[in-house]
Amino acid sequence: MVRVLSRSWRKRLPIMAPLVILLAALTMRAIDPPGVVRLRNFAFDTFQRLKPRTYDPQWNVRIIDVDEASLAAYGQWPWPRDRIAKLVDKLSEQGAAVIAFDVLFAEPDASSWHRRVRELIAYVDPETVQRIANAVQDNDRLLADAFAHANVVTAYAFDVAERPSRPPALKHGYAISGEDPQRFLDRYPSVVSTLPLLEAGAKGNGGITPDTDITVIRRVPLLLRLQGQPHVYPALGMEAVRVALGASTYVARGATSGGDLPWLARVLSVFEEGVQSIKVGDRIVPTDKNGNLLLYDSGHQAERFISAKDVLEGRVPKEKIEGSILFVGTSAAGLKDIRNTAVDSGIPGVEIHAQLVEQIFTDTFLSRPFFAGVVEGAFLLVAGIVFVFVMPRLSAGWKTGLGIAGVALGIGVPWFLFDKQQILVDPIYSPATLALIYAASSASSFMLTERERAQIRGAFGLYLSPDVVEELARNPERLQLGGEERELTVMFTDVRGFTTISEQFDPQGLTRFMNRFLTPMTNIILAERGTIDKYMGDAIMAFWNAPLDVPDHAVHACHAALAMQARLKELNVEWREQAHHEGRNHIPVNIGIGLNTGFASVGNFGSDQRFTYSVLGDDVNLASRLEGQCKGYGVSIIAGDDTKQRAPSFAFVELDLIKVKGKTEPERMFALIGDAAMRESEEFRALLAAHEAFIIEYRAGNFAEARRKATAAKERAEAVGWSCTYYDHMRKRLKALVAAPPAIWDGVYEAKEK
Repeated sequence: MVRVLSRSWRKRLPIMAPLVILLAALTMRAIDPPGVVRLRNFAFDTFQRLKPRTYDPQWNVRIIDVDEASLAAYGQWPWPRDRIAKLVDKLSEQGAAVIAFDVLFAEPDASSWHRRVRELIAYVDPETVQRIANAVQDNDRLLADAFAHANVVTAYAFDVAERPSRPPALKHGYAISGEDPQRFLDRYPSVVSTLPLLEAGAKGNGGITPDTDITVIRRVPLLLRLQGQPHVYPALGMEAVRVALGASTYVARGATSGGDLPWLARVLSVFEEGVQSIKVGDRIVPTDKNGNLLLYDSGHQAERFISAKDVLEGRVPKEKIEGSILFVGTSAAGLKDIRNTAVDSGIPGVEIHAQLVEQIFTDTFLSRPFFAGVVEGAFLLVAGIVFVFVMPRLSAGWKTGLGIAGVALGIGVPWFLFDKQQILVDPIYSPATLALIYAASSASSFMLTERERAQIRGAFGLYLSPDVVEELARNPERLQLGGEERELTVMFTDVRGFTTISEQFDPQGLTRFMNRFLTPMTNIILAERGTIDKYMGDAIMAFWNAPLDVPDHAVHACHAALAMQARLKELNVEWREQAHHEGRNHIPVNIGIGLNTGFASVGNFGSDQRFTYSVLGDDVNLASRLEGQCKGYGVSIIAGDDTKQRAPSFAFVELDLIKVKGKTEPERMFALIGDAAMRESEEFRALLAAHEAFIIEYRAGNFAEARRKATAAKERAEAVGWSCTYYDHMRKRLKALVAAPPAIWDGVYEAKEK
C-alpha cells in the first residue's frame, strides 16, 4: 500500500510543485506588494531606455537656463527682480508664447532700493522716507509690470508640512465630466505662494510638487488639491499649456464608466474609479486614476536649453524664442533642482515640465489601462494552467518549446504594445512566473526520469555497453524487440594464430592475457565513439553510428583501427619482456581488422525473454569477410570501398577486386596503411604510382609484367614503412597464373576461403 501511494505521489509531483508556484504567484499579484510594483517599474523604465520618446527641436518648448555661466556673469541666485524683469521683457519682445517660471517669488525682493529705503524709518522722519521711496524703483512692482505685458505663468510650491498658508490665486476654471474625481487627486496640507502683486500680473499660476524621497520620477501630477480648500490647482506645465492655448477651464473626466471601453468594464466587472483624462482647450491628456501623467522620457536634451546670460545679452536668434513655450529654471548643481527619471539620472527638474508640455502638444502619451492588471492576471492564470497540466505530458523538446513560447509571448506582447501603442503591460511578472513553473516542472520530471534511469542502469549496466545503457536510460521505450535501418561502419578483428598462443598459458594465464589484450583494444574503440557489439573468444565486433549518431563514423573507425595496430606493437614489446622474464618463448600477437560501411538493421534482437543490441545485414557480413582476407593478402587492415570513400584523408592502397564467399558481386578492397600525414608524403605518392602500374598490368592479364611491377611496388612500400607480405602473396599468385593462364580473365579474384 505504501509503495502504491509513493508511486502515485511521484506521478503527481510534476503537477503539484508548479501548481503551488502558480497559486502563490496569483495571490502575490492580487496583493501587488511594493516589491512587485518595483519590479514592474523597472521593466517599464527598461522599455523607455530601449526606446525613449523621440525629441524634435522644432517643437518650440525650451528652457531659459540660469546656468553656471549666467551665475558667473550676474551673481548668485536669487537675482534682483529688475534683472528678471529685463529677462521677461527680452523674451516678450522676441515673441515668446508663454514664459513659465519654475521659480518661487514668495518674498519681496530683498535687494530692491524701495525696500531698503523703508528700513531708514528708524533714523529719518517718515515724510522724508516716503519721499525717497517714491523716488526710487520698486523691483517687485517693476517685475509685476513686466509680467502684465507678457504671457507669464508664476509658480507656487505645495508643502508636506502643516502650517498656515495663503491659497494661490486662481487663473482658471474647473469642470467635470461624469462623477467628480477630486477625491483621487494628490492633496497637500500647505502651499508656498508667489507674492499677490506678482500673481496679479501673471496670466497663469501653476504648482510644483515638493521634494520627496521618490528616487525616480515616473509620474507628474496635473491637478492637485490643497487641504481645506474646495478648489483644484493645476501643475505648472498644465497651466503653461492652458495659457498657450488661450483656454480658460480644465475639464476632469472620471473613469467610473470604464472610460472608452465601458463594455470591457462590464464584462470584467471592474469599475475602477478615479481620473481618466484632463481636457484643456482642444487637448485631452490621459492620466492615471490620481490625475498623474505618465512621463514618457526623451532623456536630457541639450537643444532644449538657452542660457539666460545669452538672452540678457541679446545673443539668441529670434526664431528660437518666437512662438515658444519657455520655462525659466536652472541646471546649476548648487541650486539643487536635480531629478532622476527612467532614462536619465541627474537632469534639471525644470526639464520635466518641458517634457510634459512636449507630450501634450505632440499627443505622445504612455498609458496603463485601468484593466491592465486584470489582463495580466488572466494571462498568467491561463498560461499557468497550460504549463502546469500540459507540460508534464510533453517530451523534453516540446516542453522546452512551450516554455520558450510562453515566456516569449509574455515579454514580446508587452514590448509590441509599448513600441506600437505606448501601452504599458508588465513584461516581467508573468514570464518570470512561467519560467519558474517550467523550471519546477522540468526539475520534477528530471528527478522522476533519473530515478527510472538509475533503475535501468542498475539492471543492464553489467550486460550492455555504456552507450547502449545511456541510450536505453534516455529512451526506455526502446527496450523492445525490433530495429531500424542506419548507415554504419562495422569492424571485425581476430587474433592470428590464437590456438598456438593459447597453448603456452594455463586457463588463468590465458584469461589474464585476453583481458590485457581486450581492455586496451576496447578502450580505443570506445574513445573513438564506437559501440562494442560482442566478444567472440579472441575476436571483437564493433560498429559506429548507433545507437548514437556519430558524424564521420568511417573516419572514427579508421582512426581506431590504426590506433589498435599501434597499441598492439607496444603490447608485444611488453609481452616479449614478460616472456623473457618467465623463461618462455614469446609468440608475437598479430590481429587482422576488417572495416566496411553500409546500411544495416540495428536494434534489439532475440526473444521476448532475452535480447541483445546488435546489427544485422549484408554489409555487416562483408566486414567479417574482409577481415578474413587479411591473412591471405598479408595485410593488417582491410577496408571496403564505401569506407575508403567516406574517409578520404587516410592512406589507402587498393588490394584487389574480389568475390568473397557468399557474395555474387565483386568487391573492391583496400589496405589501410596510414593516416593523413602518410597520405600527403612523397613516399606514399611514389608507392601509389608504382602500385597503380602493378594493378593495371594485373587487371589487363599481363601477369609476367605484373610480377615485375609488384617487385618495384614492394620497394616503394618498404620505403614508406608499410610492412606487409602483400606483394609476395601476389607474386606467388601471378606465378601460378603465368603457368596456367585462365581461359577468361576479368580481373576479379574469387576467394576460396572466408
